[in-house]
Amino acid sequence: MLGEMRISWLEPGQIAVAREALSARGNWEALFDPAFEAPPAPEGVSDEEWPHIAEHVARAERVSHVLRAEGFQPARAKFGDSRHAIEHATLAAAAVQVDQLELELVEDVLSCEIDELVTYGTFLALLVELGANAAPERMVRSYERFCEAAVERESSSPVWTDRVEAIRDGLANVYVICGRHDEAHEMYEVRHREATEDLVVALAASRAFLASSNVARAVQWLGIGAARARDLGRTPMETKLRQKADALRKRMS
Repeated sequence: MLGEMRISWLEPGQIAVAREALSARGNWEALFDPAFEAPPAPEGVSDEEWPHIAEHVARAERVSHVLRAEGFQPARAKFGDSRHAIEHATLAAAAVQVDQLELELVEDVLSCEIDELVTYGTFLALLVELGANAAPERMVRSYERFCEAAVERESSSPVWTDRVEAIRDGLANVYVICGRHDEAHEMYEVRHREATEDLVVALAASRAFLASSNVARAVQWLGIGAARARDLGRTPMETKLRQKADALRKRMS
Protein backbone atom coordinates (compact mmCIF):
# COMPACT_ATOMS: atom_id res chain seq x y z
CA MET A 1 0.00 0.00 0.00
CA LEU A 2 1.25 3.47 -0.89
CA GLY A 3 2.43 5.86 1.77
CA GLU A 4 4.76 5.97 4.74
CA MET A 5 1.86 6.93 7.00
CA ARG A 6 0.18 3.85 8.42
CA ILE A 7 -3.40 3.66 7.20
CA SER A 8 -4.21 -0.01 7.85
CA TRP A 9 -4.09 -2.29 10.87
CA LEU A 10 -2.94 -5.12 8.62
CA GLU A 11 0.68 -6.10 9.11
CA PRO A 12 3.07 -5.88 6.11
CA GLY A 13 3.17 -9.67 5.86
CA GLN A 14 -0.62 -9.88 5.69
CA ILE A 15 -0.70 -7.20 3.00
CA ALA A 16 1.98 -9.00 0.99
CA VAL A 17 0.08 -12.31 1.10
CA ALA A 18 -3.14 -10.60 0.05
CA ARG A 19 -1.42 -8.63 -2.70
CA GLU A 20 0.10 -11.80 -4.15
CA ALA A 21 -3.21 -13.65 -4.14
CA LEU A 22 -5.03 -10.72 -5.72
CA SER A 23 -2.42 -9.90 -8.35
CA ALA A 24 -2.75 -13.40 -9.75
CA ARG A 25 -6.19 -12.36 -11.01
CA GLY A 26 -4.84 -9.66 -13.35
CA ASN A 27 -4.55 -5.89 -13.02
CA TRP A 28 -6.15 -4.10 -10.08
CA GLU A 29 -9.05 -2.61 -12.03
CA ALA A 30 -9.93 -6.06 -13.37
CA LEU A 31 -10.75 -7.10 -9.81
CA PHE A 32 -13.65 -4.62 -9.83
CA ASP A 33 -15.31 -5.60 -13.09
CA PRO A 34 -18.21 -5.43 -12.53
CA ALA A 35 -17.84 -5.64 -8.72
CA PHE A 36 -15.16 -6.90 -6.38
CA GLU A 37 -15.17 -10.62 -5.73
CA ALA A 38 -12.44 -12.14 -3.57
CA PRO A 39 -10.47 -15.08 -4.99
CA PRO A 40 -10.01 -18.15 -2.78
CA ALA A 41 -8.32 -17.41 0.53
CA PRO A 42 -4.55 -17.94 0.54
CA GLU A 43 -2.96 -20.35 2.97
CA GLY A 44 -2.85 -18.99 6.51
CA VAL A 45 -5.82 -16.64 6.13
CA SER A 46 -9.21 -17.69 7.49
CA ASP A 47 -12.11 -17.96 5.09
CA GLU A 48 -14.14 -15.75 7.43
CA GLU A 49 -11.66 -12.84 7.46
CA TRP A 50 -10.41 -13.11 3.89
CA PRO A 51 -13.18 -11.29 1.95
CA HIS A 52 -12.76 -8.15 4.08
CA ILE A 53 -8.96 -8.29 3.97
CA ALA A 54 -8.97 -8.91 0.22
CA GLU A 55 -11.25 -5.99 -0.60
CA HIS A 56 -9.42 -3.70 1.82
CA VAL A 57 -6.05 -4.43 0.18
CA ALA A 58 -7.42 -4.43 -3.36
CA ARG A 59 -9.03 -1.01 -2.95
CA ALA A 60 -5.86 0.48 -1.49
CA GLU A 61 -3.77 -1.03 -4.28
CA ARG A 62 -6.01 0.19 -7.10
CA VAL A 63 -5.68 3.77 -5.77
CA SER A 64 -1.94 3.33 -5.25
CA HIS A 65 -1.53 2.13 -8.83
CA VAL A 66 -3.11 5.32 -10.21
CA LEU A 67 -1.09 7.47 -7.81
CA ARG A 68 2.16 5.92 -9.01
CA ALA A 69 1.24 5.98 -12.68
CA GLU A 70 -0.52 9.34 -12.97
CA GLY A 71 0.01 11.36 -9.79
CA PHE A 72 -2.08 12.71 -6.95
CA GLN A 73 -4.57 14.97 -8.73
CA PRO A 74 -5.66 12.38 -11.34
CA ALA A 75 -6.07 9.82 -8.56
CA ARG A 76 -8.13 12.27 -6.54
CA ALA A 77 -10.30 13.00 -9.56
CA LYS A 78 -10.90 9.29 -10.09
CA PHE A 79 -11.48 8.20 -6.48
CA GLY A 80 -12.62 11.40 -4.78
CA ASP A 81 -16.26 10.28 -4.87
CA SER A 82 -15.53 6.81 -3.48
CA ARG A 83 -17.75 5.37 -0.75
CA HIS A 84 -14.85 3.37 0.72
CA ALA A 85 -12.74 4.60 3.63
CA ILE A 86 -9.56 2.78 2.60
CA GLU A 87 -9.58 4.44 -0.83
CA HIS A 88 -9.86 7.88 0.76
CA ALA A 89 -7.23 6.92 3.34
CA THR A 90 -4.83 6.01 0.53
CA LEU A 91 -5.48 9.37 -1.14
CA ALA A 92 -4.92 11.21 2.14
CA ALA A 93 -1.63 9.41 2.75
CA ALA A 94 -0.48 10.40 -0.72
CA ALA A 95 -1.56 14.01 -0.11
CA VAL A 96 0.70 14.10 2.95
CA GLN A 97 3.63 13.01 0.78
CA VAL A 98 3.07 15.81 -1.75
CA ASP A 99 2.10 18.43 0.86
CA GLN A 100 -1.47 18.71 -0.41
CA LEU A 101 -3.40 17.40 2.57
CA GLU A 102 -6.66 19.27 3.19
CA LEU A 103 -9.30 19.00 5.88
CA GLU A 104 -11.77 17.73 3.28
CA LEU A 105 -9.56 14.73 2.46
CA VAL A 106 -9.52 13.69 6.11
CA GLU A 107 -13.26 14.24 6.46
CA ASP A 108 -13.80 12.00 3.44
CA VAL A 109 -12.11 9.12 5.27
CA LEU A 110 -14.20 9.64 8.39
CA SER A 111 -17.54 10.04 6.60
CA CYS A 112 -17.48 6.68 4.82
CA GLU A 113 -18.91 3.49 6.26
CA ILE A 114 -16.47 2.32 8.91
CA ASP A 115 -13.80 -0.16 7.85
CA GLU A 116 -12.34 -1.63 11.02
CA LEU A 117 -9.02 -2.28 9.27
CA VAL A 118 -8.41 1.47 8.80
CA THR A 119 -6.25 3.16 11.46
CA TYR A 120 -8.77 5.86 12.32
CA GLY A 121 -6.67 7.31 15.11
CA THR A 122 -4.28 8.62 12.46
CA PHE A 123 -7.04 10.52 10.69
CA LEU A 124 -8.69 11.82 13.85
CA ALA A 125 -5.32 13.29 14.86
CA LEU A 126 -5.01 14.89 11.42
CA LEU A 127 -8.57 16.22 11.71
CA VAL A 128 -7.66 18.02 14.92
CA GLU A 129 -4.32 19.23 13.58
CA LEU A 130 -5.90 20.74 10.46
CA GLY A 131 -9.14 21.99 11.96
CA ALA A 132 -8.52 23.09 15.55
CA ASN A 133 -7.42 26.59 14.57
CA ALA A 134 -8.66 26.96 11.00
CA ALA A 135 -12.18 25.53 11.36
CA PRO A 136 -12.87 24.45 14.97
CA GLU A 137 -16.66 24.06 14.74
CA ARG A 138 -16.41 22.10 11.51
CA MET A 139 -13.73 19.92 13.07
CA VAL A 140 -15.87 19.21 16.12
CA ARG A 141 -18.90 18.30 14.01
CA SER A 142 -16.82 15.89 11.93
CA TYR A 143 -15.36 14.30 15.06
CA GLU A 144 -18.80 14.00 16.66
CA ARG A 145 -20.31 12.36 13.58
CA PHE A 146 -17.52 9.81 13.42
CA CYS A 147 -17.73 9.14 17.15
CA GLU A 148 -21.47 8.52 16.85
CA ALA A 149 -20.93 6.14 13.93
CA ALA A 150 -18.21 4.28 15.82
CA VAL A 151 -20.42 3.85 18.90
CA GLU A 152 -23.29 2.53 16.76
CA ARG A 153 -21.05 0.16 14.83
CA GLU A 154 -21.65 -3.48 15.72
CA SER A 155 -18.42 -5.44 15.66
CA SER A 156 -17.16 -8.87 16.57
CA SER A 157 -13.59 -7.58 16.83
CA PRO A 158 -12.18 -8.03 20.36
CA VAL A 159 -10.39 -4.66 20.13
CA TRP A 160 -13.21 -2.54 18.71
CA THR A 161 -14.61 -1.59 22.13
CA ASP A 162 -11.20 -0.29 23.23
CA ARG A 163 -10.90 1.74 20.03
CA VAL A 164 -14.34 3.27 20.50
CA GLU A 165 -13.45 4.23 24.06
CA ALA A 166 -10.30 5.92 22.78
CA ILE A 167 -12.38 7.81 20.19
CA ARG A 168 -14.78 9.04 22.88
CA ASP A 169 -11.88 10.11 25.09
CA GLY A 170 -10.47 11.93 22.09
CA LEU A 171 -13.75 13.77 21.57
CA ALA A 172 -13.67 14.96 25.18
CA ASN A 173 -10.17 16.32 24.55
CA VAL A 174 -11.39 18.02 21.37
CA TYR A 175 -14.08 19.78 23.40
CA VAL A 176 -11.38 21.06 25.74
CA ILE A 177 -9.23 22.28 22.85
CA CYS A 178 -12.20 24.19 21.41
CA GLY A 179 -13.12 25.77 24.75
CA ARG A 180 -16.27 23.70 25.25
CA HIS A 181 -15.24 22.78 28.76
CA ASP A 182 -18.66 21.90 30.19
CA GLU A 183 -19.25 19.37 27.41
CA ALA A 184 -15.76 17.99 27.92
CA HIS A 185 -16.32 17.64 31.66
CA GLU A 186 -19.60 15.79 31.11
CA MET A 187 -18.02 13.36 28.67
CA TYR A 188 -15.07 12.73 30.95
CA GLU A 189 -17.51 12.05 33.80
CA VAL A 190 -19.34 9.44 31.72
CA ARG A 191 -16.11 7.77 30.69
CA HIS A 192 -14.77 7.84 34.27
CA ARG A 193 -17.90 6.08 35.52
CA GLU A 194 -17.49 3.43 32.84
CA ALA A 195 -13.76 2.83 33.45
CA THR A 196 -14.18 1.76 37.06
CA GLU A 197 -10.86 -0.02 37.49
CA ASP A 198 -8.33 2.63 36.52
CA LEU A 199 -7.38 6.31 36.61
CA VAL A 200 -6.78 6.83 32.92
CA VAL A 201 -9.76 9.08 32.27
CA ALA A 202 -9.24 11.24 35.34
CA LEU A 203 -5.57 11.76 34.54
CA ALA A 204 -6.31 12.53 30.89
CA ALA A 205 -8.96 15.05 31.92
CA SER A 206 -6.66 16.81 34.38
CA ARG A 207 -3.89 17.06 31.79
CA ALA A 208 -6.25 18.34 29.09
CA PHE A 209 -7.75 21.04 31.28
CA LEU A 210 -4.36 22.09 32.59
CA ALA A 211 -3.02 22.37 29.04
CA SER A 212 -5.95 24.67 28.24
CA SER A 213 -5.17 26.81 31.34
CA ASN A 214 -8.36 25.76 33.12
CA VAL A 215 -6.58 25.12 36.40
CA ALA A 216 -9.79 24.82 38.42
CA ARG A 217 -11.02 21.92 36.31
CA ALA A 218 -7.58 20.32 36.38
CA VAL A 219 -7.62 20.45 40.19
CA GLN A 220 -11.14 19.01 40.24
CA TRP A 221 -10.06 16.06 38.12
CA LEU A 222 -6.97 15.45 40.21
CA GLY A 223 -9.33 15.18 43.17
CA ILE A 224 -11.56 12.76 41.27
CA GLY A 225 -8.50 10.70 40.37
CA ALA A 226 -7.31 10.71 43.98
CA ALA A 227 -10.69 9.44 45.14
CA ARG A 228 -10.59 6.65 42.58
CA ALA A 229 -7.02 5.77 43.67
CA ARG A 230 -8.24 5.55 47.27
CA ASP A 231 -11.12 3.27 46.27
CA LEU A 232 -8.68 1.03 44.40
CA GLY A 233 -6.32 0.86 47.35
CA ARG A 234 -3.56 2.74 45.53
CA THR A 235 -2.51 4.92 48.44
CA PRO A 236 0.81 6.21 46.99
CA MET A 237 -0.99 7.38 43.84
CA GLU A 238 -3.74 9.01 45.92
CA THR A 239 -1.11 10.93 47.86
CA LYS A 240 0.71 11.98 44.70
CA LEU A 241 -2.48 13.28 43.06
CA ARG A 242 -3.55 15.21 46.14
CA GLN A 243 -0.12 16.81 46.33
CA LYS A 244 -0.38 17.87 42.69
CA ALA A 245 -3.81 19.33 43.34
CA ASP A 246 -2.50 21.27 46.34
CA ALA A 247 0.38 22.64 44.27
CA LEU A 248 -2.04 23.85 41.59
CA ARG A 249 -4.29 25.46 44.18
CA LYS A 250 -1.33 27.47 45.41
CA ARG A 251 -0.76 28.67 41.84
CA MET A 252 -4.37 29.85 41.72
CA SER A 253 -4.17 31.81 45.00
